[in-house]
Amino acid sequence: MLDAVAAALDRLGVSGARLGVAVSGGADSVFLLHALREVHRGPLVVLHVNHGLRGAASDEDEAFVRRLAGELPCAVVRAGPVEGNLEQFCRRTRLRWFTEWRAVGLVDWVATGHTASDQAETVLLRLLRGTGPTGLRGVLERTKSGLIRPLLGVSREAVREYLARQGLAWREDASNEDPRFLRNRVRREVLPLLRELSPAVEGHLVRLAGIAGLEEQYWREQIMPGGPVREVKSLREMHPALRRRVLREWIASVKGDLRRVEEQHIGQLERLVMGARGAGSVTLPGVVATRSFGAVRMACPEAADSRYTKEIVLELDEDRLQGDLRVRTWQPGDRFQPAGRSEPILLKRLFQVARIPLWERENWPIVTDGVSIVWSNRFGVSESFLPTGDTRNILRFVARISGLDESIPSPSTSCILRKQ
Repeated sequence: MLDAVAAALDRLGVSGARLGVAVSGGADSVFLLHALREVHRGPLVVLHVNHGLRGAASDEDEAFVRRLAGELPCAVVRAGPVEGNLEQFCRRTRLRWFTEWRAVGLVDWVATGHTASDQAETVLLRLLRGTGPTGLRGVLERTKSGLIRPLLGVSREAVREYLARQGLAWREDASNEDPRFLRNRVRREVLPLLRELSPAVEGHLVRLAGIAGLEEQYWREQIMPGGPVREVKSLREMHPALRRRVLREWIASVKGDLRRVEEQHIGQLERLVMGARGAGSVTLPGVVATRSFGAVRMACPEAADSRYTKEIVLELDEDRLQGDLRVRTWQPGDRFQPAGRSEPILLKRLFQVARIPLWERENWPIVTDGVSIVWSNRFGVSESFLPTGDTRNILRFVARISGLDESIPSPSTSCILRKQ
């Protein structure tokens, strides 16, 4: 048992590192702390989150962990009121706190007590909820957020047998028996039934997770990162297995992670790409995908504030203007007369001819005199307002347009008017 933990630390490359040890007081975390004390060559810090969900029992868990820490540094945080899903809230609270400890440099990694039994339960849970090949990896032995799980090669039963032999106590959390939580029902009802059919089922599920993890690593090395806009044609030409992985990695590259992204969302995005209609959009967790003119653009609803300033300088026949000049974004029904054209045409039609995708039209800037469009982004000054040889008064118009993205300007502007 201890040799397995030592081998895991070597495999993870954390031997000698400063480790935070997440200790709830349960058997798995008690064994984790005991094992790390025995085999780890670097400093340890005990980390405990008191969620306060079980009243006095939660406080007793905290006191137990403090005694268990002994001479080791022990940090405790008390979680605030629960918001939303209980399990998700508690998990996010722990992860946020562990991340803060790493961010300030007090620990290099945080070790958690997930066992092979937890891994088997996770694979089953994801199957029940509808996962794809990526989800079959279960929990990872090491994560980008700085978590390590040295006990994934050890079963929960083996942990309890070891603790009993060593005379080491632990705390039992009554919420682990609550049938309202799906994981508890999988642990207490589903896995025992599966063991009757196949006694080695837990090991099979753990092995499946390992194989899926290796394959996922291979695929990630094969898929090149791309930008926010991709051509529909190239995506359609891919084998479906490759295409779905590319779509998944595309979401991750734009969103920054794959939290809450499930197989059904990958399917929605794939249908957008493969559909016969040339335009449309789907809203996925944290991103919106929009298809237009043979391309699909992926973007976060709340774009990063990377501001720019675009200056336009116009020289117009002042005598043709019917009112004050204003800058605004285009609206459906707007008509514009490009230079050289004898009559106005719907701006929407010009967008279609110029194959301007939907995401670039959203905040398309135009200049009006209150009656007609004087200037349009990309299409220039209207034929009706271009100076000619008969023009007596030329108005020089300078507009500074500020926005978040140069391809999607906003109507927030400052305008300077002066005659030439």
